[in-house]
Amino acid sequence: MSVTEQEWAGVKLFATDVDGVLTDGTVLYGEGGELAKRFFIRDGMGLRLLEAAGVKVAVITSEDSPVVASRVRRLMLSAYCPGMKRKGDALKALMQQYGATPEQTVFIGDDVNDAEALQIAGISCAPADATEFARESARFVAGKPGGLGAVREIADLVLAAKGISAEQLWQSIHKQAESHDVGSV
Repeated sequence: MSVTEQEWAGVKLFATDVDGVLTDGTVLYGEGGELAKRFFIRDGMGLRLLEAAGVKVAVITSEDSPVVASRVRRLMLSAYCPGMKRKGDALKALMQQYGATPEQTVFIGDDVNDAEALQIAGISCAPADATEFARESARFVAGKPGGLGAVREIADLVLAAKGISAEQLWQSIHKQAESHDVGSV
C-alpha cells in the first residue's frame, strides 16, 4: 500500500508520536524523574517547514513530559496532546479542529500504543526501526529510523508533493522575519 504523490500533496494535518519517532526511544532518568530525551534537529526542521507551508503539525504522546512540551514550544507547532492513552481519540479531535479528513491526515507511530491513530489516519507511517506491528500497520515505512530522520523524510515527501522547495521556503521565512524586525526597531 504505497502513498501516491497526490495523497502526499493533500496533507493538511501531520501528527506524530514522540518516543521512537521524534526520538530514538532513549530516555535518561535521574532521581527526580525524566532528565532528557534525544531529538534529531533535522526532524524538527521538517516540522517547522511543514508549519510554514500551512500544514498543521501535532504531537500526540501518552507521556506528559516537560522536556517534550519544551521542544514543541520551541518548534512552534500547532498542537501538543500529552498524556493521551487513546491517541486515536486525540487524532480525531485534531482532525475535526483543523478540518482534515482521514485522507488529509498523516500519523507516524512506532508501536502498539499507536494502533488506533495508525488506523484512523489515511496516511499511516512508521520509522524503519518501528515494531513489526507498526510497520505492518503503516501504509508508508520510512527508510530512516525514529529519532534519526524518519520524520524529516516524511515531511520532505509532503513538501515535495506540494511543489514546495524546503530551501526556498526557509529563505522566505527569514525574509519575513527580517522585515518584521526592521519594522519593530
